[in-house]
Amino acid sequence: MIIIIINDIKVKTDKNEVKKQLGYKENTKTTPEIEESISTLIEKANTLIKARSSYKILDKIDLDEKNSLVNLGDGKLKFKSKDILNLLQNQEQVALLTLTIGKGIEEESLKLFNEGQLSDATILDAIGSIATQEVANYLTEIIKEQGIEMGLPYLTMRYSPGYGDLTLDIQPKLLSILDGEKLGIRTNSSHLLIPQKSITAIIGLSDKKDDKVGGCDFNCKECDYNICIYRREN
Repeated sequence: MIIIIINDIKVKTDKNEVKKQLGYKENTKTTPEIEESISTLIEKANTLIKARSSYKILDKIDLDEKNSLVNLGDGKLKFKSKDILNLLQNQEQVALLTLTIGKGIEEESLKLFNEGQLSDATILDAIGSIATQEVANYLTEIIKEQGIEMGLPYLTMRYSPGYGDLTLDIQPKLLSILDGEKLGIRTNSSHLLIPQKSITAIIGLSDKKDDKVGGCDFNCKECDYNICIYRREN
């Protein structure tokens, strides 16, 4: 399948999610000053976010349990990972994805930090993290819609490099397959993504629900998949 690139993604950042990212419990009332700062910085973030993404669905999954080898798309992507082997064990196809909100928030947050505006820098960084997850959720919904059209309505959780035994050195390979350079995404010498507010991930698609791999609708309150990388206390 061809690479699908989505540009100019609109992000709607929820104020309560930002507060949770900052460490506040749900429905906690902060000071008027903090409430105003969060609202103001969300508006500012909207002018800085340049959200873009791409994904590709592969219909070939070859798993070698004995050696923990994963081979996707007839050799397009080969790597070792027992976690991904387990994730894709009963999946029909697999989606590879990458996304970014650009470097605007990252640069502005650093500027505020250097100017001594530590509170605003921290809040803006939290907004960027939430916005990145919102773009990831949006892209996951797009993939889910396509999965439904293909008769594969059940998705696993998103599994990103750096989590479990999926090592970061897979990032350049994923970006190469997904035309990450066209989105302005690259890696540094440690295989970390640049801009920082970027994600790569793997999702399995199946015609049957598999509770073992954390099928996800991102309703964290109702989820009992305790090892999920995206789970936050609510």
